[in-house]
Amino acid sequence: MSGARAFAVWSLVLALLAGLLPAAQAAPGLGQDGTAVWTVGTPTVKSVYPAGLIFRLRARSSAGPITRARLVWYRPVLRPGATRHIQVEEATIDAARGDLVATWQPSGLLMLPPWSVLAYHWELRDAEGNTFETEPRIAEYADLTRPWIRTESEDAIVLSSDLPATVHSLILDALAAQRRRYEAVWGAPLPYRPRIVLFGDYAAWLEWRTADRTTSRTSFVVGQTFDAWGVIAQVLTGPPSEVAYRELAYSIVLHEMEHLYQAEFLSSRRRMDVPGWFTEGDATFFELEQSYDYLRRVRGLAESGALPPLLVPLPDAPRVDGANPRLGYDIGYSFFAWLRESTGSLDAHRSIMALLADDVPFFEALEQALGLPTAEIESRWRVWLGASPAAPTLVPTWTPPPFLPTPTPMLFGS
Repeated sequence: MSGARAFAVWSLVLALLAGLLPAAQAAPGLGQDGTAVWTVGTPTVKSVYPAGLIFRLRARSSAGPITRARLVWYRPVLRPGATRHIQVEEATIDAARGDLVATWQPSGLLMLPPWSVLAYHWELRDAEGNTFETEPRIAEYADLTRPWIRTESEDAIVLSSDLPATVHSLILDALAAQRRRYEAVWGAPLPYRPRIVLFGDYAAWLEWRTADRTTSRTSFVVGQTFDAWGVIAQVLTGPPSEVAYRELAYSIVLHEMEHLYQAEFLSSRRRMDVPGWFTEGDATFFELEQSYDYLRRVRGLAESGALPPLLVPLPDAPRVDGANPRLGYDIGYSFFAWLRESTGSLDAHRSIMALLADDVPFFEALEQALGLPTAEIESRWRVWLGASPAAPTLVPTWTPPPFLPTPTPMLFGS
């Protein structure tokens, strides 16, 4: 499908989606306190990518001028019981005309990749304290500055620029192949279709990355997953390569998709509680193709007596940062590979995630799901890899005195 045709199809789909949303209050209606009549027009929003979004509304109250208006925006779809996190933009007010304008501009604190979808509504207050809130509507942070290809399936929506359409089919095929595994582990699909946004040009990638000041091609972030918005963004540069396209589809995207599941179903407290090797090992477990043999690498450590302890408190557990972050990924992957082979199914994997979703602490969740004490779980995993049953004794990690502040790591996505 050509880029122009794909874009036209996208425009039609977006128009149909907008038509399903509640209409704005164009007729007079009572305010929330029942003492004022509000006349509110249809809200509009304009994407001025990469500079942000402009929201407009015309409104007036029978009780007096509008003294405050704000635009509230947030993720469109939430599963029941999930916490909604909002962004607020204060509006400028023309008291004589009732025109309201609110703008959002990307910054180092908040950036969005193009094609992110958001819901928004207006909150109004007049001089007498009467209030009014519009119905939620959907907006899209559209990039209209370059051609895009769009394809979709029941698993995801893929949008790309400066890349061949074959990348789309690879990604959608890979997601379809792993659909049952995601649902087997989590018990349900995501309540939304993630957007996978792909760039084939590095300069285009940098346009929206206001929180990323890197300009070197040798050290830039090649991708980022925005679990708050359900978006996986990736950039591929260099000559066309079928190897790179397959790695993107059958490794990277499947890995990042699992991070979206983790963010969707696990509480923020539990995601902070679980060690990095568990989070990344779980995501690595969903990759269908590997650039090298992860398990063989870990077995080599086991056979040489260099396999570190696994089920120990942070920061002594295998790391996924620092000088050798990939080692933590591979060790974590070996745990989930052992879990599947030793139990013969994904049931134990699913039980652990269900307990974590119910806010059970990490080590308790492992013990409840497997019916074994932590030390026995570690011993069986080690023996399966070819290591000694007992984990090596670690030198105690120095802990700063209580009067020193504990540094907080900065996280920029999965």
